[in-house]
Order: sequence, then C-alpha cells, then structure tokens
Amino acid sequence: MKTIIAAVVTCMVLFGVSAATTHLFLSEPPADEETEVAENAEGEEIADESPVRAMPVAFRPESAVSVEAVLQMSDSIKKMEQQMATRQQRLAKDEQRVQLLFDDLATEQDELRAFSEGIDAKVDMVKRLNSSLRETLDQLDARKAELQKLEKDTGSDEQSQQEDMDSRVNDVKSWFAGLEAEQAADYLKEFANNGKLAFAASLLQKMPDRQKAKILEAMSDPILVDQLIDALTIRPKKK
Repeated sequence: MKTIIAAVVTCMVLFGVSAATTHLFLSEPPADEETEVAENAEGEEIADESPVRAMPVAFRPESAVSVEAVLQMSDSIKKMEQQMATRQQRLAKDEQRVQLLFDDLATEQDELRAFSEGIDAKVDMVKRLNSSLRETLDQLDARKAELQKLEKDTGSDEQSQQEDMDSRVNDVKSWFAGLEAEQAADYLKEFANNGKLAFAASLLQKMPDRQKAKILEAMSDPILVDQLIDALTIRPKKK
C-alpha cells in the first residue's frame, strides 16, 4: 500500500514539474538573435543582423496521393492551359475582325462623304446650267418677240398675209359669185396653176355650199379638187 501511494505521489510530482517547465517555456520571451560584430577600419563595431527566412509550410494530405492522380492532375492543368491559349487566340482573331470592321466602316464613310460632295458639286453645276439656260431662253423669247414685231410691221407674218389674202378675196368675191360653175372652175384651175392655190381655196371658201359643190363637180381635174379640199381643211380660221 505504501508503495502505491509513493508511486502516485511521484507521478504527481513529475507531472507538476513537467507542467511548470512547459509553462515557463511558453511564457518566456523569444531570445534575441545573435549578431555578428565586425570591426571596421575606424575600429567601430557594426551589428549585422542576419535575416531569418520563413520556411514554407508543407501540408500533407490525409491520404497518400498516387502517381496516376498526379499525372491526371498534370494533364488537366495542361488542357486548361491549352484552352486558355485557344481562347486568347480566338480573342485576338475577334479583335482583328472588329478592327477590320471599323476600318471598313471608316472607308465607307469616307467614300460616302466623297460621293455626297460630288453630288453637291453636280447639283451646283445643274443649278448654274439651269440659270444659264433660263437666261438664254429669255433672250430667245425677246428676239422672237422682236422678229414677230418686225414681221407685223413689214406685213410678212402669217396673220398679215392672211389678212391681205382675205382682203383680195373679198374684192373679187362678188364677181366670182356671178360666174357659172364651169367658168368658176376654170378660173380656180388657172389660179392653182399660177401658184395661187391658197387664194383659190380662200375664194372657194367664200362661196355658198351649193355653189361650192357645183364648182368642184365642174372641175375635170380630180387632183386639183383634192388639193383644194386639203387647202380648205388646213386653212387657218380668221381670228
């Protein structure tokens, strides 16, 4: 019994000593690092603290990793790197395409701008030509009016000629109306042969319809009859 009690006391003493020693080591501040003192040329001592490198911490897996798992992990990493490289190449190609699109758009904008400027220049040219043409037409209208006035003053215009012919027809209308149909037909034929077809048609136009028909019937020249009828058809009416 005494032996057991002595063993228990001994264990308790050893446990207490061990606990005190552990507490002492844990509560004691860390020792200063040793410094090397070197004497320089002037005899002064310089403390050189040697830096302490932190050692990397290695984590060990709970279970052992096989070589196959390591190879698979390495292959997976290589595949990921290849995928990243492929994506980078695609991104580079996409950037090139976008840049080409921007360049094409810039070129098209320049072409459209040049085309618009060309259209504006052509529009200005057309406006100038239109203005010049309008001035030319105004000048032609003025000259035409002058010519018409000159013809009217000299009696060479169509209206003056028609008025002169009507006046001469009216002078002989009464005499011509008293002739027989055969005589009137002979006179009209003579007028036409002398180049006075318009005068003959005007004179015939002044006759009544019944006498006009008799005169045309008395003519033995169907060609002259057709010419007189055509002249009567196209003869302008007096305004």
